[in-house]
Amino acid sequence: MFVMDTVTQRAIKKFPHRAVDIAQSYDWKQLQCKEWLCDNLELISNFKFKRIYIAGGWYGNILCPKLKELFPETSIRLHDIDEEAIGICKNIFFKDDKDVKPDIVDCNEYLYKYFVINTSCEHMPPINIRPDTYVALQSNDYFGIEGHVNCVRSATELAEQYKVKEIYYQGSMTFDKYTRYMVIGKV
Repeated sequence: MFVMDTVTQRAIKKFPHRAVDIAQSYDWKQLQCKEWLCDNLELISNFKFKRIYIAGGWYGNILCPKLKELFPETSIRLHDIDEEAIGICKNIFFKDDKDVKPDIVDCNEYLYKYFVINTSCEHMPPINIRPDTYVALQSNDYFGIEGHVNCVRSATELAEQYKVKEIYYQGSMTFDKYTRYMVIGKV
């Protein structure tokens, strides 16, 4: 039986018009893909990062707690263009968390370094990443969906798009209507 945590309850009560969107962030496919990412981030969890960036981080409610377990001494910067989602992150999900800093940032206008995670690659053109930056990228082949402006047909295509030169992991996860691809590596 699923029991909604009090923080999520507070978010939905304060922002009832976002209830469906917040609930969608807990969709079983969202959870499975974030779990898949974190299971494979263990390959680099012994690396020390000054900071982890999450591009297109939405609410961060699923990924940030998992990242904090894997990289307990690293600060997290969560970027999204959705001002209200960032407000919910800042004022509800991570209100008292000094290690998670949500900000309204257009990911296409930012130059990423250290380590960047983008589980929303299908929603944006490839972001700017400095050489020697670690990346964890997820996209899919679900073409024809509103908002999907940059789908790929394989993990190899995703790695090529981002010019990943060292690949630590690449793979796919198949769902009914699409396949999700992931690449973890260094550009």
